Amino acid sequence: MFRSATRADLPAIRTTFVRSFWDDPVMRWLVPDDADFENVTMMDDFFARLIAYGHSLVTPDVASFSLWIPPGRPEVDYESVATDAPSDELVTKFIALGEAIASNTPTEEHWYLQMIGTHPDWQGRGIGSMLIREGQSWARRDGLGVYLETETIENVAYYRHLGFEVRTEWDVAAGGPHMWGMWIPPA
Repeated sequence: MFRSATRADLPAIRTTFVRSFWDDPVMRWLVPDDADFENVTMMDDFFARLIAYGHSLVTPDVASFSLWIPPGRPEVDYESVATDAPSDELVTKFIALGEAIASNTPTEEHWYLQMIGTHPDWQGRGIGSMLIREGQSWARRDGLGVYLETETIENVAYYRHLGFEVRTEWDVAAGGPHMWGMWIPPA
């Protein structure tokens, strides 16, 4: 039902990302223009780095993906695919987002669900839940917790259904959105 993501999946991951994150408060704060978001190739470098961790999963058609970072968030080597430098405004927003996330990240070792997305045509079928449960199985195997951030109250309810609880809440500086940090403690 799913497999490890590879660099060859980058275009399909980007397509699924754009469709599944079209209304996401963080992503649309970062890239508010519809045309810019539709062609958001700046995310390719981000996706390539996450794939390099070796724990990113996709469905065979890449209609759904989950991008995981292992405990300790180790540095990874990957070949950059960046094409354009971000604007000063975008850099300012990325810094504000990074600082907010860093100040709310658990200090305990954990598996980190950096991002999950399912194309809207495939949502509601349990695919995303299945991808999350796979990462939860890694955490159970390792005796560690699982952490993620989300930006909508609807997602808070969804993740609670999967065993997560709200650990922290904050507003991102520079006019950014409200966010929740969610946690499943070690089993």
